Amino acid sequence: MFTIYQITVAVNVLTILLLTVLNFYYTAGDLTIGGIADFKEFEYGEDLFFEITHPPELQYTYRIRPAKDIGVPFHKEKFPPKKSKLILVDPDHGCDTPKNARNIRGNVAFVKRGECSFLKKTIVMETCGAKAVVIADNNIYDDSYYIHMIDDESKLKANIPAGFLVGRSGHLIHSTMTELKLKELPIVFPLNMTFVPLHEMNQPPWIPI
Repeated sequence: MFTIYQITVAVNVLTILLLTVLNFYYTAGDLTIGGIADFKEFEYGEDLFFEITHPPELQYTYRIRPAKDIGVPFHKEKFPPKKSKLILVDPDHGCDTPKNARNIRGNVAFVKRGECSFLKKTIVMETCGAKAVVIADNNIYDDSYYIHMIDDESKLKANIPAGFLVGRSGHLIHSTMTELKLKELPIVFPLNMTFVPLHEMNQPPWIPI
């Protein structure tokens, strides 16, 4: 028979193991569903930025990490200044042709990570006529890990650029749009922040510098 002490120790060990697994999942995301990911934290040199100009609750400069080998580089796609829109895809995973496909044409699609690979999301948004896609992490508490989105080795190709946005920013953008019943946001994308120090950028207050 096991003693109460032994049972308590065993339960504590199992709890620690479970918390470790959950922590990894919520930090890394689901690698098998979301696509292969190369994790990088606080890297800055390769990143791009866009600005939401309305509503006031979201008027910040947001940082995204361009996909490593999915789609084309952002500089090959021409974005008209102050005329681009960030479109909330419905349904938000972007794995199938969305209900609001017409609104996506000529704009930047905003989707969430999960349910299919990064590459498939990008290809689906390309078929809808999107100029680019921003994929927000499915960990709504993440505010610091920017990953390199990597090809899923399916031999399919996308011809629009894609970028990764941390989960907390994605969640707050999504929830604010839902609360205000907004389906799109006016954005300036991408911003040229080459010579602006990171601490001087108008980043969201929830993002660590």
